[in-house]
Amino acid sequence: MCKLEYYALMPKGEGRKVVLTASAGEMSDYKLNPFLAFLGSFPKTVFPLWMLRKYWYPPLETNSDRTAKYAPYGLRKVEAALLDNGFDESDIATAHPRDLDSFVGKETKVIGVSTMDPLGIGYVSLTYSSLIGGEPINAIEFRKLMENECFGRRHVKTIVGGSGAWQLGYESTRNRFPIDCVVIGEGEKAVPELFWKAIKGEKLPSVVHSNTSKNEKIPTIKNPAIYGCVEISRGCGRNCQFCSPTMRHRRFFSLSKIMKEVEVNVKGGSEMIILNTEDFLLYKAENKDFMPNREAVLKLFERVASYPGVRFIQPAHMSLAPVVLDRVLIRELSEILIEFSWTKDNGKPYVTAETGIETGSARLIREYMAGKPLPFKPEDWPDLVVESLGVLNDNRWFPLATLLLGLPRETEEDTIKTLELVDDLHKYKVFFVPLLFLPLKECFLGDKRRADLRLFSGAQKELFARCWEHNARVWGASLLKRKATRFPLMWSMAFLYCAYYRWTSRKDFFHWLILRLYQADRSY
Repeated sequence: MCKLEYYALMPKGEGRKVVLTASAGEMSDYKLNPFLAFLGSFPKTVFPLWMLRKYWYPPLETNSDRTAKYAPYGLRKVEAALLDNGFDESDIATAHPRDLDSFVGKETKVIGVSTMDPLGIGYVSLTYSSLIGGEPINAIEFRKLMENECFGRRHVKTIVGGSGAWQLGYESTRNRFPIDCVVIGEGEKAVPELFWKAIKGEKLPSVVHSNTSKNEKIPTIKNPAIYGCVEISRGCGRNCQFCSPTMRHRRFFSLSKIMKEVEVNVKGGSEMIILNTEDFLLYKAENKDFMPNREAVLKLFERVASYPGVRFIQPAHMSLAPVVLDRVLIRELSEILIEFSWTKDNGKPYVTAETGIETGSARLIREYMAGKPLPFKPEDWPDLVVESLGVLNDNRWFPLATLLLGLPRETEEDTIKTLELVDDLHKYKVFFVPLLFLPLKECFLGDKRRADLRLFSGAQKELFARCWEHNARVWGASLLKRKATRFPLMWSMAFLYCAYYRWTSRKDFFHWLILRLYQADRSY
């Protein structure tokens, strides 16, 4: 498919005053698989872009006027903030990149863009582009979006925001694109004023750091979000020094507000509801000890599960300490979520969510993430991880867990502690995602040096390989049986080929990694 065909040129008219969009990779639901969206952080090394767009992240259906029927949740929040602050629905169009020419015309004053990883330097992108080589798909799609002729017109301002907007905070990177203003932080408070300035033709600030929005100022979405996303809380409060959401205090949305967004999504045609949060097990946990509020959590999930039209429920993120603190909560949640699961292992449904193990070193826990095990102590962390995953597996919860390699001042002994923890988990159903440490600009460790694969010690390389060896051994057979995961697995094999191809620069590591995964593959 050629570029002209992909960004289909539609008859030009007067246009809408405000047009909202995101890159092609973010305007898709990856065939209703939210975890496959992570693969957008991998480099485009093997398959041509047209093939990925058609088979991997195809455009979603549109409304009769070609506006997007579903859009990223953050974009829907911007849309709602504008509608709540004087904009008329007829003035706004939320559209897929291929349809921009349908809505950008003489009357258009501002294009709003949401982005999660515009430069491809997020945790997953940095790790696997360093390993494989090449530009991450997310970065390619953002660049392709900004090359669209709709941007850069003299009478049209471009405002960019989203969780990846921090990457465009520097003038040198921002000037690579036709961007007038970048909004960093929670945008509900700042966005309406900025868009009104753009409408009036006033000069926009290059960068706006938006403060935390009060709950009553955060609007309810008016149109359905991709995956039926609904936000139940913001912030975490555990203060991990490498992660920006954890440094924000916890705020919870009322059950009535949550159910209004569930209603919007279901009426719009969504059968899945993703409960977006940093820790769904701590919903309405107002205490300082991070003790779960069992009654509130169960009431939330029961209400969502009982809403007519909801077929699937996917909680987003969780921490591990609450699992040990309230095993009854996990058991009772399982009774609800198993029935609404969209994932299966050997034909049986299971529950999954993202969590962070990060390290097996109590020293690193104490230094960089002392709040992670609360109310337990840093020294309890390795045993807590093993115990919590045991509880989760017993209730058919199989989480996706990140590990951070190359934290500042990480020693060989620290890495060995993490290796020992991974070994202790060898019988557990968990999908490990090893990541290189990245100093996010907004975090306490933002001025530290990022981890470099070329400087990895023998133990760090062993840890990286052992994580993926575990994944191949534990998950390989069941994933190969599922039609929905065969293509990603084929892509993963292509990834190994690319690793092999790059032996000239990192021969020993890639040779060893491929052999390890090959041996794990043969084990099933």
